[in-house]
Amino acid sequence: MVKLSVAGKKALDDLITRFQAEKKLGGFGIAVTSVDQELYASAGGLRVHDDPTGGPVTPDSIYWMCSMTKLIAALAGLILVEQGKLNLDDPVTKYLPQFKELVVLEGLMIDPTKPPTPRPAVGVPTILHLLSHSSGSTYFAKLPEPIYGLMKGYTFEQTGSRRQAQDQFLELIKEGYSGIPLTADPGTSYSYGFSSDILGIIIERVTGQSLADFCEQYIFKPIGIQTTFRLTPELIARLIELTFRNEDGSISLLGDRIPLIQRYPKDVLVDLGGIGAYSSLPDYAALLRHLLRIEAGKDVPNPILKQETVKTLFQPQLTAAGAAVLAASVVGWDPIIAGNGLNWSTGLAITTNDLPGKRKANSGFWGGWAGTLFFIDPTTGIAIVTGTQIIPTSDKGAIELLDKAEEIVYANLEED
Repeated sequence: MVKLSVAGKKALDDLITRFQAEKKLGGFGIAVTSVDQELYASAGGLRVHDDPTGGPVTPDSIYWMCSMTKLIAALAGLILVEQGKLNLDDPVTKYLPQFKELVVLEGLMIDPTKPPTPRPAVGVPTILHLLSHSSGSTYFAKLPEPIYGLMKGYTFEQTGSRRQAQDQFLELIKEGYSGIPLTADPGTSYSYGFSSDILGIIIERVTGQSLADFCEQYIFKPIGIQTTFRLTPELIARLIELTFRNEDGSISLLGDRIPLIQRYPKDVLVDLGGIGAYSSLPDYAALLRHLLRIEAGKDVPNPILKQETVKTLFQPQLTAAGAAVLAASVVGWDPIIAGNGLNWSTGLAITTNDLPGKRKANSGFWGGWAGTLFFIDPTTGIAIVTGTQIIPTSDKGAIELLDKAEEIVYANLEED
């Protein structure tokens, strides 16, 4: 059984102390788990930046997980595949007629500031394409204003019935084009966009449940975690306030600079599978530990998936061209990881080679728009989740927190 040494735990404590003293981030935290148990959970900073009355960040503090929701949506989709209610090769048009009209925006990702050349798409996305982010769906058909903001498909006022709000979402992501915009023909490349949200809508159409209720029944409750798509007054009291990295490097509260996704006290009518979940870091780590245990063939109470399905989370699905696009998109986040071989599975970005002194080949990883990050290494049996709440995305302080934590953990693992 792998464990974290006493020296390793102290080094993580010292890292948190240093980040606080140097004011690298506002409120933040670290959670580490092995395949067997939680190894570490701690936090630093204030829940409300520069306001001690809001209390300190603790391991129980709640983060808006943003794109770390994508793994959850993928797991929900894979559960339906195991139940025989979805097939990986099902065309999206089977569930959403809006996908009969698709437009490939040629040249969009070469220079997003120049108008692309629209053309009809060849083929239709499948459920597997949604899981592997090779559907062609894109966040960048129209750049948000300001550039660090969210797309209007995420920030619109949700009204009417759930079905009406979902249809409004599917119309908004067209961004004025004659059909739903793609960066490439389905299945031919990697494209970061609304694939997980589209999958979430399909899950609702197939099950008749909200994505929130489905995930509660089939993922969160069986694992025993409080991760959720639904904020409550109690959770809001634990939610870390969003901060903003100013041009001079200082940090302030985000305030009302940009619109965000709809949340309590308003009714959430579209459970956004790409951005809509909230969690503590130890609870998200518990989700990863659950997957580690299934993958390793260990005894798991209430397993959410079969071992053979979980193993697909660590197997590449992208074409070589798609893998190259994924790597190019990650360069600004972590050039070392980007240059070391990447692909995407049925739910995770995966490293295809070892990172020296860190995670092993075929580890899964991703992060959230507001500063949460994670990886899961089935070879070593380790997962780490770090987080803060800061905009713009890909904040260097947030990235450094995971990088340093990973170095410390791998340098201080022991066999029990």
